[in-house]
Amino acid sequence: MDLPVLIGSGHTVASFYYESADPYAVTLRVIDGAGPVQWVFARDLFAEALDDGRAGVGDVAVTVRGDLVVLGLSSPHGTGTAVFRRADVATFMASTHEIVRPGSESVWLDWSDVPGVNR
Repeated sequence: MDLPVLIGSGHTVASFYYESADPYAVTLRVIDGAGPVQWVFARDLFAEALDDGRAGVGDVAVTVRGDLVVLGLSSPHGTGTAVFRRADVATFMASTHEIVRPGSESVWLDWSDVPGVNR
């Protein structure tokens, strides 16, 4: 799902991806002046922020401020902020919950390559 986003270099479009093969994660891809940048986040991080107003500590924090969702990122290479419309993020999260219901993620994992795990 493509969502409008405000980043340091201005307005652009961010692509959010979700797949049942990796049910705990969402992927965010943004193309700015430096080229494409991709991050993988816990799906619960966004869900918790939408419910509680804030989620994450340290290098990744998601904060809801009125009608906006602010994603703050920090690494040894620098910091960044991405600002989304709350309604857009909520729509994306609802679509992920339609694909994999929260709490049922482990059913979707492929354990066949994990030694000693019988399913």
